[in-house]
Amino acid sequence: MRIPSLPRLRADRRPSPAFRPPSPGRGRRGTRQSAVALVACLLAAVSPVTAHAEPEVPAGDLVFYEAEEGELRGVTVGSAATGFSGTGYVEGFDAADDQVTITIPDSPGGLFDLTVRYRAPYGSKVTSVLLNGEGAGDVPLTESNVFTTADAGRVLLDPGENTVTLRNNWGWYEIDAIGVSPTPPRGPHRVGGVPVNPRATPEARSLLRYLADNYGEYTLSGQQDMGSVAWVEDTVGRAPAIAGLDMMDYSPSRVERGTSSREVENALAWHERGGVNAFVWHWNAPTGLIDEPGGKEWWRGFYTEATTFDVAAALADPASEEYRLLLRDIDAIAARLARLRDANVPVIWRPLHEAEGGWFWWGAKGPEPAKELYRLMYDRMVDHHGLHNLLWVWNSLDPAWYPGDDVVDIVSADTYPPAGDHSPQSGAYERLVELVDDTKPVALSENGPIPDPDLMRAYQVDWSYFTTWSGDFVSDGVTNSRDHLNHVYHHRDVVTLDELGDFTRHGGCTAVWEVIGDWDDGRLVRVTVTNDGDEPLSGWRVGANRAAGAQLDDHWNARLETTGTGWSAESLGWNADLRPGQETSFYLNWSTAEPSALSPSPSCQAG
Repeated sequence: MRIPSLPRLRADRRPSPAFRPPSPGRGRRGTRQSAVALVACLLAAVSPVTAHAEPEVPAGDLVFYEAEEGELRGVTVGSAATGFSGTGYVEGFDAADDQVTITIPDSPGGLFDLTVRYRAPYGSKVTSVLLNGEGAGDVPLTESNVFTTADAGRVLLDPGENTVTLRNNWGWYEIDAIGVSPTPPRGPHRVGGVPVNPRATPEARSLLRYLADNYGEYTLSGQQDMGSVAWVEDTVGRAPAIAGLDMMDYSPSRVERGTSSREVENALAWHERGGVNAFVWHWNAPTGLIDEPGGKEWWRGFYTEATTFDVAAALADPASEEYRLLLRDIDAIAARLARLRDANVPVIWRPLHEAEGGWFWWGAKGPEPAKELYRLMYDRMVDHHGLHNLLWVWNSLDPAWYPGDDVVDIVSADTYPPAGDHSPQSGAYERLVELVDDTKPVALSENGPIPDPDLMRAYQVDWSYFTTWSGDFVSDGVTNSRDHLNHVYHHRDVVTLDELGDFTRHGGCTAVWEVIGDWDDGRLVRVTVTNDGDEPLSGWRVGANRAAGAQLDDHWNARLETTGTGWSAESLGWNADLRPGQETSFYLNWSTAEPSALSPSPSCQAG
């Protein structure tokens, strides 16, 4: 968040057993026909009379409609640039209400992919989309000196005539045309539920499994800031499942200036209530704070404009003072996260957020330093500090900024469409699904207006969770009206705190070690694995350290791997599946002169 400045139709939707049964009066899920009818009513609007654009039809199903033939407001038709289609393009997006409205005549109706053909020679920009006069999300336009295309998400067209409006958001770009093509049916998601950290705590593994198992079926509600969490609960009678918290005031350059925080205490208390904790870090620059009036005060030190700190230069010289300060800051936050680890609290951890925007110092030097810093933080927190309670979230859409599948558990977007625009933000969602090939949960880690769950179903947009920003974004009655908040928090597809269940024991397991007798020249050990969670297991992994002198001679009923200090055993195909309460055993044959070497405390992880 830049602070301060500011459905898919699913048949046979069944809740995870971790959910309590729906409350009386929440109703039954509708059929495909009734949901489409509902969304069509929501999207229908009286549109202004517009000029009809004749389609330019390329090969395939994509049909383009020329922007210069639309209705213009505050913009003009240009032709000085080269490479446009038709007779020109629309330019002059420099005022807030500048827009072009393009008519799509004679649509058969249904869900369509929307494409925008544009040129943005003055840097990356944003345009806002309206469908039939209603907000339909924002579209990022990557810098380009030639006309190119941007995926703009999906639009649910009415049968007959529809209008698509592109309104200025972050201006100075040129619009050549829009294109639509029928949206193909989405296949089953391929999202896994195993953390990238192989040593993730049972609670962290369980939380990710919980998110994965319910992905595409339910969306967890979330709210940033404990004050706003309380306001939501008081206003709508239900608390969010996720509390959004911030490590900002633990930043050393803020602590040096007198800040303090109770966010860790807030997280511990929220965990006791049964909620999920999601942390962001508005990282005040380690040094180089300008500290001048007019937006460059020290307390705005996470903004690029408020610091001279050069992240690329710091990373390029590990012997520098700036590099040392990066590690100092990471270590300071790691100490706070360690308190949560020691209390067995899993954390959805989202560092270096919104990097590609460039407005924060960690993204000011481009994608490579941002990715390098993220990986440095991952290694420092996981390997050096042993923070195995974290699920790692990457928070940028552009593939050039992605740090890699091996260090990311969840991908996410931050969306702030105009107040009252409750469209599902399908453009951002589809870009993230493509980024990770639909193998990781996709979340709305920050939002202004909350997407309408009915529209999410119709548009096949399956946000894992949302997290509404604090203050006016949730309580001003405009960005999210009281009626809309009640609609969302009482919706059958949205999970609230009272419906969350024990996500720390979702698909969990335990392992018990027992020496059962002699075997050859060693000791025979039986390890019993029990599914003590609420969900069936499709696999398990058991591991423990081994004392010096203990040698493993043989094993049965598991796939075994040994290291210098430990061993791990994985399920085989025939004994991988365990129902809740079911157990299975595997056997180890050890030779050792020290009986104490045969009394470890093995850990068990699902997946």
